[in-house]
Amino acid sequence: MSRLSERAFTEIVEAGCPSCGGRQLNLRSYVDGLVPLMEGEPVGRVKWVYKGEMFVDGLYEIACGACQHLLFTDDRCPRCHGEGGLARGLTTTSTYAVPERCPRCEHIEVRLIAFVPARVKYEGKRADKAQTSVELHDPGFHGYRVDCKDCGKVDERTDVCPICEAPAPVRARFS
Repeated sequence: MSRLSERAFTEIVEAGCPSCGGRQLNLRSYVDGLVPLMEGEPVGRVKWVYKGEMFVDGLYEIACGACQHLLFTDDRCPRCHGEGGLARGLTTTSTYAVPERCPRCEHIEVRLIAFVPARVKYEGKRADKAQTSVELHDPGFHGYRVDCKDCGKVDERTDVCPICEAPAPVRARFS
């Protein structure tokens, strides 16, 4: 669980900015995204595959959209809570080897599930769609699972934290 509970998150966003009274907040979180691959290369954009509680679980910053006042920040890894892990995750590239084809059935189309930093503008009870500027080979994008379109899940990283590479075991997470 994030350093910020769902209840505390709700209280922060309902209260708005204590500095200027602004209601628009900029949220930053590490969340699950799916990228379709063909022969190891992306053939589509990131599709978000997280639930709301996963967004709060990966939350690392809340800032006022008007005055930029920080309402919440956490520099630990959003996945394993390793100290300083957020900076490592945002500045390093994924070391997870993406296969060019399914290792079981040799199908050339697979789906890569990754932790991706996302930005969301939130105002009142309305949140914009998550956005990211990070792509497959960029720092901050960290793959951790490959699913085959034909035979299902074929590989998942469990040896280290996918974001900061702290040693396993990694804390339990929502499904």
